[in-house]
Amino acid sequence: MPNPKPEQRVLHAFTSEQWSGRPAKDGGSIFVGSAIMGAVLCLVLMIFVPGLRSGGAFTLFTAAFAVLFTVLAVKAKASTERKFLEALTATLNDTIVGLTGNIEHRLSAQQFRALIENGAPLPLPVNGVPGLELQAVRAKPPVQARNPAIKRVDNVVWTTRIVVTATPPDYGVTSFDRLMAAAVDLGGDSGAQKTAG
Repeated sequence: MPNPKPEQRVLHAFTSEQWSGRPAKDGGSIFVGSAIMGAVLCLVLMIFVPGLRSGGAFTLFTAAFAVLFTVLAVKAKASTERKFLEALTATLNDTIVGLTGNIEHRLSAQQFRALIENGAPLPLPVNGVPGLELQAVRAKPPVQARNPAIKRVDNVVWTTRIVVTATPPDYGVTSFDRLMAAAVDLGGDSGAQKTAG
């Protein structure tokens, strides 16, 4: 009898807009935009504040405005991403405990981040029996035709899926079928709760 093939189920999915792991990646464009806004604001303030009418004061005001605005924007993005990752980690941990029955398999936010970034599968033994693996799979953006006349855009949104893979052992296929059904139910319940929230 041939060995049953591994089965894979998606537990959770998120986009790079929800969590990119690099909140400062757009810092350069934010800085440039902020510098332009700062320059315009400084030109307006020159009407009322004579001290800003020199070149040095104009440059200093524009640079300070751009740096301050960029720092605040990056910090806000980092805070939003951190909260999202913590909430997703908590939801995933509920699923992991439901699958394995072992609270020691729960992940910290740092461990979950490492799982997403390296893409390596994480074994999840059930009562000491191997067969379950947790993995983050990042979907590659579609390949577009290269046109030298069109500037390349780097802000492509990509999707990451957190999947559980079950590899049935040579024995106990029926019990493993039940385990996969539980994984589907838990993943669906978590998704429903997330949608309701």
